[in-house]
Amino acid sequence: MSRQVKKVLFASLALFMMIALTACGGSNSSSSSSDGKVELTMWIWPGMGLEELIAQYEEENENIKVNIQTAEFNDVHTNLTTALAAGSGAPDISAIEVKGIDRMKGTPQHFNNLYDLGAEELKGDYLDWKWQQGETMDGETLLGIPTDIGPQAMVYNLEIFEAAGLPTDREEVEALIQTWDDYVRVAEQVKETTGKYMLDAATGMFAVMKGQGKEKYFNADGELIIDSNPQIEKAWNYTLQMIEKDLVTPFDQWSTEWSTGIANGDFATILAPAWMMNTIQDNAPDGAGKWDIAALPEGSGNWGGSFLTIPKESKHPEEAYALIKWLLSPEQQLKTFEIYGNFPSTPSVFDSEAMVNYTNDYFNGAPVGQIYAKAAEQVQHVIEGPESIQVESILNDAVNRVRDGQQDPTTSWQTALDQLEREIGR
Repeated sequence: MSRQVKKVLFASLALFMMIALTACGGSNSSSSSSDGKVELTMWIWPGMGLEELIAQYEEENENIKVNIQTAEFNDVHTNLTTALAAGSGAPDISAIEVKGIDRMKGTPQHFNNLYDLGAEELKGDYLDWKWQQGETMDGETLLGIPTDIGPQAMVYNLEIFEAAGLPTDREEVEALIQTWDDYVRVAEQVKETTGKYMLDAATGMFAVMKGQGKEKYFNADGELIIDSNPQIEKAWNYTLQMIEKDLVTPFDQWSTEWSTGIANGDFATILAPAWMMNTIQDNAPDGAGKWDIAALPEGSGNWGGSFLTIPKESKHPEEAYALIKWLLSPEQQLKTFEIYGNFPSTPSVFDSEAMVNYTNDYFNGAPVGQIYAKAAEQVQHVIEGPESIQVESILNDAVNRVRDGQQDPTTSWQTALDQLEREIGR
C-alpha cells in the first residue's frame, strides 16, 4: 500500500466548478436506495483495506448500503476540500490523512462532532497520541476516528549487510545501530566495502528524524518554530551528512528509480513505517527473504495514518457513525493488519496472540507485530499544524536542492526560511 504523504493540491477554478456541478446533481449525496436501504457514500483511497469489512457490515446490517468511491490519495483530499468549500457534494464518510485533518481543524463546522454522536466512549480504545490528532486544539470537537498508524522501523537488506561484513541477525543489527551516529558509521562501511548506498532517499531520513522530537513545525500556540527546534536542526544535519558523504541515493521516494532500486538491491536500508511493508513487497515481489526488519535508531516516530470523518452534509450521521465505530474497532483493525499490514491504532490488540505471533515470511520471518507494536508505544503526540503539508514540501525541497547540487546547505536552508516567511509568516 502506497499511502504517500504527498502535497495535497488545491483545486483549480475549473475543478472547483466541475465538482460543484457534480454536487448539484446529487451524485455524492446520501439517500435511500430503491429497496429502502440507507445508502452511505464513502470516499477512500487505494490500500486502506476496508472494502472486505464493509461488505461484511452490509451483510450483517441489511438496512445499510455503502457506496464506496475510491480515488487517488491527493484526489480524495482535493475533492473533499472543494466540496466543503462549495457547501455541497461531500460524502457521508471521508478518509483524511493526519496532515490533512490538521488543515480541516480550521473549519470544524464542516464536520459532525463525533463526540456528539457518542465517541467519548471509544476514546480508551485508541492510542492517546493518535486520538489527540483527531481533536481540535481545545479538545471539544472530534473530527475523526483513527484508522491505522505509521510507527517506524528499519528495513535492511541481508545480502548487502553480509557483503559488508556486518551482522544480519536482527538483534545484533539493533545492538550495532542504536544511534544515528552508529547509522552513519555503518553507512560508511557499507559504501566502502560494497559500493552500495545505505539509505533509499534523503527526505525519508529527514522525515523520520523530524518525527522523533517532542515538537515539529509549530508549538502549541501555532507559532512556527522550525529555526529554533533542535530536532529539526538535528534531522537536517544528519541528512546533509549522508548526502555529503554519498551514503544516500539521488532518488526521490516513489519515483521509478526508487522502485527499481528496491528490486535491484541498490541500497541497504529503508526507514519504513508499517504500511511501507506492502510497498516494498509490491516493488520487489522476488525479494522474499532478502530483507529483514529491526528497530529504528533512537526510538520511533510516526509517519502517516488516517481518520474517518463524517462531513456535516451527511443526511445519515448516526448510521455513518455506527459504521465507523464497527469498522475501526480493535477487532476489525486487527483483521485489517493481518490481511493488509495496516498497523492498528488500538493498543489493546498489541498483546494479543495474533499480534505477538504475527510474522512476515517476506521479511525473513521477522516478528513484525512485536516490532511495530513496540515502536507504536514509543511515539509521542506531535502537533502537525494546518500548514504542515506546505512546510514539509518547502523543507524537502531544501534537502533536494543540496542533494542535486543546486545550492550549498547554508544557502538552501536560508532559501527555505525565506519561503516560509513569505508563505506562512508566523
